[in-house]
Amino acid sequence: MEGRFTNSLLWLLLSAVVAGSWASHAHPHSARKHHLHEGNAVAASVSSVPLYNAAVPGLLMPVVGIGTGGYAFKASEAGEIWNDTTAEKAVRQWIQLGGRRIDASFSYTDQVGVGKAIAAAIAAGEVTREELFVVSKVGSGGLINGSALGYNDTMVQMPPILSSLQLTYVDLLLIHWPGPPGDSKDPACQGHPDTFRACRQQSWKAMLELFKQGKAKAVGVSNFEQVHLEDLIAMNATLPAINQVEYHPYWHEDDLVKFCQSMNITFNGYSPMSCPDYAVPTHHWQHSALEEPVVLKIATAHGADPSQVLLAWELAHGVVVNPRTRDPAHMKLNLAFEKVKLSQAEIGEIAAIAPPKDNKVCPDPHQYK
Repeated sequence: MEGRFTNSLLWLLLSAVVAGSWASHAHPHSARKHHLHEGNAVAASVSSVPLYNAAVPGLLMPVVGIGTGGYAFKASEAGEIWNDTTAEKAVRQWIQLGGRRIDASFSYTDQVGVGKAIAAAIAAGEVTREELFVVSKVGSGGLINGSALGYNDTMVQMPPILSSLQLTYVDLLLIHWPGPPGDSKDPACQGHPDTFRACRQQSWKAMLELFKQGKAKAVGVSNFEQVHLEDLIAMNATLPAINQVEYHPYWHEDDLVKFCQSMNITFNGYSPMSCPDYAVPTHHWQHSALEEPVVLKIATAHGADPSQVLLAWELAHGVVVNPRTRDPAHMKLNLAFEKVKLSQAEIGEIAAIAPPKDNKVCPDPHQYK
């Protein structure tokens, strides 16, 4: 589709395609297509969705971005953790192909490379800062290069995040995990071995302050289950704009998606392909959702790549996505996945896929009380 959606009716039609997840929030100019060019030819066009709660009014988020995180706990392990050089090259190619959303984090150890790519693309006139949607994260102490939770510990992470990205603000800032607090100096994060509730609440207060200061156009959370979100609801403060959680056919918490949508919290799925390069030693992936027979069958029926079928399935549930890749061919597929329109029967078939024994890419957030 071309042009931009300029009235509520067209936006409602788009919402129907994505299972009505955003339809209840529809209003004029609330979504649009932006056109992506490769040379003189249109390579793809990507929809954007409006963000609510702790977000600047009218802020739009592209439904697909590029992930830059790694999938191993130490660089010496199997899997792949990007360095600055890898991230710089991948993000620059993503921008050149028309990608506009970039999902980064200080804990990924490659955010300096992300910042170099953004700066180079802007300097070369390939994109303006305003056209990009840049995401970063604070915490958590359990990750490589992770930082602590708590009010002050959250506040002090913002300057190095912006410095590494060579930006004066990010479009979206997330609390990376609901725990653990790391080496936090915040009293709310100490002496409570059974719960990190107060620590999360102090961290969220800091996030809202950073939002108020204009350091982020929106703030949200990542890997928060309903119980963690309820900690924030109990504060009677502004709620997150986003909850970024693992989501794919092997792990889809549909009740959590519905809960977030009921709170106007946009659900952002990571590892949408079930992450076949994940290889922490205790896990042994035999195959990925990309190889599931039902996914291959549906891909053939639509003349699409299996990756596009998975992304379309996630968007059909109202889930925006950020697949990670450093392959330009895969980037092009990701930018063009919206052409795949799944039937309700096909959506149900994918949802019914039996997951393998080790069906989780990242640790289970339920462990953090």
